[in-house]
Amino acid sequence: SWTATAFPCQIYALGGVGTGIPIRVTITSFGPLLLSRVLDLNETQESSLQLVFHYADQQGLPLLDLKDLRSVIQHLVSDGGKAVLQNLGGLSRQTAGVILRELIAFEAQGADQFFGEPELATSELLQLAPDGRGMVSILELPMLQDRPALFSTFLMWLLADLFEELPEVGD
Repeated sequence: SWTATAFPCQIYALGGVGTGIPIRVTITSFGPLLLSRVLDLNETQESSLQLVFHYADQQGLPLLDLKDLRSVIQHLVSDGGKAVLQNLGGLSRQTAGVILRELIAFEAQGADQFFGEPELATSELLQLAPDGRGMVSILELPMLQDRPALFSTFLMWLLADLFEELPEVGD
């Protein structure tokens, strides 16, 4: 016979809406490949975005949120930034404009609430309560029907992070 049993829970909120702990990740940890997919960039735009990430990494510039990414892109297409990228292939104003427009549209769907610090570690979703029982992670998704890109972005990040962080068992 089955008996209902209470378990400890932790509530998370996606997109800064809700009462749970906000789920946030940095642009750097999300990476240029996933971001290119979310923004629906073509190959040229994707390689340009990878160039922006490479430049930021080489310069020690943290890409924490969308504002940081926009600032780096705007710098690289400015007169001062063009010279820096000559050795790496450059970034055209047109490509930068497309990326910036896509970022603005993405931000309008709540992405600005998803990217930033403090960053959620996926290990937090796999916690044990002090008594040794598993902690149930609950994801609160209010108003998500208006922001489908935000949810798909979160799922892509979560799956990629779990794939990278969890130990592989068997095949």
